Amino acid sequence: MAKKRELTDFYTAARTKEILGITDGMLYNYVNNGTLERIIPPGKKQGVYRKNEVDQLARELQAFIIHRKNKATKFMRVTTEEEMKECMEISQALFGVGRETVKERMKIVERNPDAYHLIRDEDQIIGYVAMMPLKAGKLEKVLKQTIPVKIDPADIESFNQPTTIDLYLHAIGVKPGFSLTEKHTYGAKLVSGLMSVIVEMGSKGIEVGAIAARSNMPDGIRLMKHAGFTEIEPLTPERRTFIIDVKESGIPFILQYKKAYSDWKEKHQ
Repeated sequence: MAKKRELTDFYTAARTKEILGITDGMLYNYVNNGTLERIIPPGKKQGVYRKNEVDQLARELQAFIIHRKNKATKFMRVTTEEEMKECMEISQALFGVGRETVKERMKIVERNPDAYHLIRDEDQIIGYVAMMPLKAGKLEKVLKQTIPVKIDPADIESFNQPTTIDLYLHAIGVKPGFSLTEKHTYGAKLVSGLMSVIVEMGSKGIEVGAIAARSNMPDGIRLMKHAGFTEIEPLTPERRTFIIDVKESGIPFILQYKKAYSDWKEKHQ
């Protein structure tokens, strides 16, 4: 009887998806980022989920949906020094660096406007992502740096014409103070926007060799693994290093990028 009562404290995967109104993929995301815990009872093959966690997430999602109806979140380039200041305040709060680097980072934006993007509600910048389009041969130089990493604007490739680059995911973060559900939702918005930017590079004739990132934070490490990055031996000890070999990768958004680049080549060769 005890076991039967214990199981009443859990929802099946099907019931969890029904309550939250989500797909299999979204459920996987919630497990992967730590929002929900998948538990496999002894002698069972199918995972179950704690009712209190699922019900709490459902409440948060409903509140977030109501909030979002009144505020449209936009993913866009960082174009002004004031926007960069706000992004660097987020960086300072999350990583302890950034506040004094606004002008240096604007020099990178001048070299390539695709380097920095943000998400904004009507009244505030919520998060940002920094992705450095590095000239071919410059990625290892960046990966060898200890914290804090400094990007030389001269190493940034412009997109004035078709070219070959490597991408370094320098930072991604959401402003502190949001609930876990909001944080993950905004983070997903940043990631999906970033993927769209990379796919668009293919349409411009930009050949991407590798995409690399480093992190020592649990959220960052989970993000890299979930996105399909492969962990490699780090060149410095303080952060774990992840990479996507674009040529060999079968990650869905990379396949979209390769299709866009292939289509561009057919039109221009």
